[in-house]
Amino acid sequence: MKLTLKLKTIDDIERELSIIVACEKKQKADVTLTQVYDFLAESIELSIQRIGVASKRSTVNKLLGKYKFAKLISKGAYTKASQIPGFPSKDLGDTESALLRLKTSLTAFKLHSGPFAEHSVFGELDKKQWERIHGILAMFLFGYIQLYGDEKLRFAKERELKKEKAFADKKHHHHHQQQKKKDDHDTKPSGHNNRKWKNKKKTHHKGNKNQGGGSR
Repeated sequence: MKLTLKLKTIDDIERELSIIVACEKKQKADVTLTQVYDFLAESIELSIQRIGVASKRSTVNKLLGKYKFAKLISKGAYTKASQIPGFPSKDLGDTESALLRLKTSLTAFKLHSGPFAEHSVFGELDKKQWERIHGILAMFLFGYIQLYGDEKLRFAKERELKKEKAFADKKHHHHHQQQKKKDDHDTKPSGHNNRKWKNKKKTHHKGNKNQGGGSR
């Protein structure tokens, strides 16, 4: 299966999921949308819920787990379904519930600060490591979803245009405020100039007094 996605964080997964939800799509192979959502949600849930459930792992297995983790991170992707224990899961047939479950699990993971469960293959992982695993798994699972035509490109382009417009509007507003401040500064006499004017007025008044009074 060709993988083109690069999902490294939970935010990346959420953004890709929003595109999938918004676009017309169909399943590839024999894996349904419900299975994709449920399996990814379950993986995320287990990483934050199975706390304290540790399997007895020998030193060799621990080292092997670390080696497999490093190898997967280096490669950045699963290449076949057999590399993922328990996949595919049973199709429960309720896509909307599966989607809600996935969204909820993503939010829960972001809010969870620890501790985290052991991975069944890789052993002990911290939040950043689990996040990378979830991203790599999401890349593989989302590969089973085919978006019609250029729907994904269209949606991404529209989203980018909205960002650019918002940035341009913000920049224009900032420039307008700066120009307004400059105009106000130019039209309002400064305190320094005002003092000069007063000093000149006093000097002129003093001169008149000297010229008008006293003997010649």
